[in-house]
Amino acid sequence: MNHRSVSDGVPLGRKDLFGHDAPGSWWLSADSWSSFPTHTGDNSAGNGGNGYFAGSLIDRSYAAFEPLNVAQAGSHATADAYQTNITHFDQSATQIAGIGGDGGNGNAALGGNVGAFGSVGPGAIATGDNSAGNGGDGTFFGAMVHAPVAIYDPINIAVAGYNSTADAHQTNIAYFDQSATQIAGVGGDGGDGNSAIGGDVIAARTGHAPHQTIGGAGLTHHLGSSDVIASGANHAGNGGDGYFYGGLVHASFALYYPINIAVAGYNSSAHADQTNNVVFDQSAFQMAGVGGSGGNGNAAIGGSSDIFSSIFDLIGSDVIATGHNSAGNGGNGHFSGSMVDIDVAIYAPINIAVAGYNSTADAHQSNNVVFDQSAIQMAGIGGDGGHGNTAFGGDFAMHLLSDLHLLDHA
Repeated sequence: MNHRSVSDGVPLGRKDLFGHDAPGSWWLSADSWSSFPTHTGDNSAGNGGNGYFAGSLIDRSYAAFEPLNVAQAGSHATADAYQTNITHFDQSATQIAGIGGDGGNGNAALGGNVGAFGSVGPGAIATGDNSAGNGGDGTFFGAMVHAPVAIYDPINIAVAGYNSTADAHQTNIAYFDQSATQIAGVGGDGGDGNSAIGGDVIAARTGHAPHQTIGGAGLTHHLGSSDVIASGANHAGNGGDGYFYGGLVHASFALYYPINIAVAGYNSSAHADQTNNVVFDQSAFQMAGVGGSGGNGNAAIGGSSDIFSSIFDLIGSDVIATGHNSAGNGGNGHFSGSMVDIDVAIYAPINIAVAGYNSTADAHQSNNVVFDQSAIQMAGIGGDGGHGNTAFGGDFAMHLLSDLHLLDHA
């Protein structure tokens, strides 16, 4: 009875469904592995998508508020001018572009197990390169610009003639919100509790065809050349990288100059009262090129490799790779460009009271002003690593088999 085997080295007594010997065409030859590589890795689960932006985000708002109030009276008369303004300028902006999505939680990406019997060609078996719950990369190319302009100049005038009274009252409550939040090129955070595991590999190779002596014509080639078996390079719960190339610009401009005037003639009275409560919020938060944080409780494990080889076979360099696994690492932050915050606020209130001969002039002005031109700028920052993560290289066991049992005693 003839024996057929995958490698022509390990005898296998297989029969078909009808009890006959399996035909030779049913079996892969010893050279077939290099032509038919096995690939069960490169699986992914729960990973955040990558974010890409190329172009410009521009916010250029313009607001002008110029109220005018005038009261004029002749001789022996009274002129009263009252002006009250409550103004809110909302020119704030939130600009977000090129952000990678966060990785999910509790996902698993597993490479399939492979059993190989016979000669293995270069790069023939790959069960690694699996990923689960990783944050996506964020990439930004271009410019992000926020340049608001606000102008506010109320005018209030009261004019009275001879022996008259002029009263000008102005009250202003103004709020300028020109704040900006600009975020670009930020990697997503890695998820929690994910697993990426390379499949196990078992490769058996005796090194001799049947009925061949040691050192004879039956001595075969190596088990495999470089990078034959790869079950590592698995990634779980890592933060995505953040890339930023371009410019972040926040340039706000606010101009506020209220004018209040009271003028009275001979033997008259002039009263000018002005009250201003103003808040300028030109703060900025700018963040670019920031890597995402790694997740917690993730595992990235290279698959185990068991090699059964003849003592006469040779293993090439870097044949088996079960390492290069990573879990819960923070992403890298890359920033190349400029981050600019330019704030200009001009506040020039004017209050005038003018009275003629033997008259009275009163000018009162009260101002409460807050300028917030603070800025927080973050760029090129790597993400934090997670907690309780595990990254293991796969086990590797090589069994050297004696070839003495292959001696031909016939």
